[in-house]
Order: sequence, then structure tokens, then C-alpha cells
Amino acid sequence: MNRFETEDPVRAGDRPVVAPVRARPVIGLKRILAPTDLTPDGRKAVEYALALAECFNAQLTLLHVYDSPSLYDYARELNDYSVADLIRENAQNSLDSLCLEIKEEYPRTDSQLRCGVPAKEIVAAAKDLEVDLIVISTHNYNWLTHLTHGSDAEQVLRHAPCPIMVVRKEEHDFVAATAKACTAAS
Repeated sequence: MNRFETEDPVRAGDRPVVAPVRARPVIGLKRILAPTDLTPDGRKAVEYALALAECFNAQLTLLHVYDSPSLYDYARELNDYSVADLIRENAQNSLDSLCLEIKEEYPRTDSQLRCGVPAKEIVAAAKDLEVDLIVISTHNYNWLTHLTHGSDAEQVLRHAPCPIMVVRKEEHDFVAATAKACTAAS
């Protein structure tokens, strides 16, 4: 029974008057995007995304965006392609490892690797994949770094085509309770 229903109907004369019951909105998440920088701090957001994907039986996409090599990186190498290939290969291996680990727990998981500016690529992936929710972590940068660069989470918030859940490293953790509640409700 919700807050709009009553056990005792209101009566008008000898006929009961039925008060309208407000329909609850249904949340239907079909695809969740979990951008990750593949660090332990970023892992918490992946855990939240995983718990939500399990609750809603949604497709979970792990996304990692790596920076393209700088001119300095190319200057240190004789072969122009070796630096870019090495960066991409390392990022792909780390992402594949995480994806395999998550797939053991939740098979409806896939991954994408992109190169570029993280905030722009996260927004582009959200549009390309038509995601219903982005679950992203934010790091506790010092004030100077935040002032000069902002944060990826902040930039994604401004441009994303869907709702966003921002997970901080230091906060009240509700993932365990959510996963148990969803399992019990099934």
C-alpha cells in the first residue's frame, strides 16, 4: 500500500468514494555505461554499475578511454607507431581483464576501448550506445587541479544524453544492500 491509498474508503452518502491512486513511475534500465580509468578508485563506480545492471537485468558496458600519445612520447621512440600501439595494447589488456572478471559474475557485460579526451569520448559512447544511465567515479583532486582542468565527471554531467550517477571514493556505500534487495525481490 502506498501513501495515496487508504484502507477505509471515504464515503459520500451510502456509496464509497474511491480516491485516485497515483501510478508509480517505472524505471527501465536497458543499458548502463560504466566508464573506468582502471584504477582502484574507479573500481567503486564499476561495482555500483554492476549492482544496478543485476537489479534491472541491463546490459553493462565497461568503457575505458586512453589518451593519445604526446609528441614527447613519439620523440623518445624510433618507430612512430610503437608508442601508440603499446599504450593501446596495455589499455586493451587491462580492460579485457576487468571485463572477464565482471563477466564471471554478470554475463551481460561487454567493453569498449576508445582513444581521446575522456569526457568527450564518454558522452559520445553514451550517445552511440543509447545508454539509459552512466555510472562514473570522481576523484578527490586538489583544488588547483580542479580549478584549472575541472573533472571528467563534471564535463560528462554537462553534456551527457542521459542521467548520471556520480560515485565518490569516500561516501556512504549502499551497493551490498541494493544487490541483496534486488536478489530477494526476484
